[in-house]
Amino acid sequence: MIWSIIFYKYLYSYYLNNIGIGAYLQLKNKWRVVIMKKWFVLIMILALLMFLVSCKEKTNISVNIHEEVIDIPGIDNEYNIFFLSDSHISMCDSRDPEVMEKAQSREEAFTVDAVKPEERFDELINVAKKSDNDMVILGGDILDSAMYASIEHLYSQLSTLKSPYLYLMGNHDFEYGKEYFSDVAYNEYLTRFEKMRDGTKYQIREYEDIIFFSADDTNNQIDKEILDAYKSVSKKEKPIVLAMHVPIEPITGDMTLVDKCREVWGTYGDNKSKVTLGINGICPDPVTQEFLDLVLSDDSPVVLVLAGHIHFYHKDTLNNN
Repeated sequence: MIWSIIFYKYLYSYYLNNIGIGAYLQLKNKWRVVIMKKWFVLIMILALLMFLVSCKEKTNISVNIHEEVIDIPGIDNEYNIFFLSDSHISMCDSRDPEVMEKAQSREEAFTVDAVKPEERFDELINVAKKSDNDMVILGGDILDSAMYASIEHLYSQLSTLKSPYLYLMGNHDFEYGKEYFSDVAYNEYLTRFEKMRDGTKYQIREYEDIIFFSADDTNNQIDKEILDAYKSVSKKEKPIVLAMHVPIEPITGDMTLVDKCREVWGTYGDNKSKVTLGINGICPDPVTQEFLDLVLSDDSPVVLVLAGHIHFYHKDTLNNN
């Protein structure tokens, strides 16, 4: 059985002023997602931990964090995961003058109750530091653009974490002005994130009885480099926690997620969802389809999928196993 839960940092579009996103996944304790051995379930937690944020003073930012407890067979330990996504930090200074005006506009759009995106993100990192986490996963679009001020602020915060972290790219992190999914964006602006990443399109953290695997789907597809790495790691016969930015559509026939995404984000073509990956949304290319088939198969080692991108909470099963 596959579940899907969606948590997000900001609810964009007309939900923008109502929700903040970030995810705290603990494999055991409160305020996190708990993974323990019991039934075999393939779970997808689509990125977006919804935070209802209130702030009377900028020195007193409060966040309410959603908790999920997940039972997973075949592991002897319990793991705590803190997951957050889609902060859309838009800090800009004189080093990026050509995008200054856009950055200011985007920061205003994602400022809720007078709390700026970076202020809310900092508070989430403070919460993460106070907890006993085995892993912090940042699920994409933490930054709204690859501006030096934003990247430096992000890195300074991540450097204070006690636990290891995975930072996967969203569709906005390395955007720069009009450079969006362009060769310039990949060659000039994605490289600004080298301090937080090892140069690959995937990241792996292996523990005694579980594996964390993050996959960049920055162009709404999975590259062969990621597919090959996933095939290799799946042979280790350990449960896998998969993190992506774009949510995978359930193959159970339940259209709740797709219908909600159509409502919030609109459609393209033949009533296709703009923000989900699958036959009712973004059409997978052959490599991506092979990756999805492996992840969603009955004998898949994936037990949990974390994703973001859609800016609202959703929990679902992804397959019929």
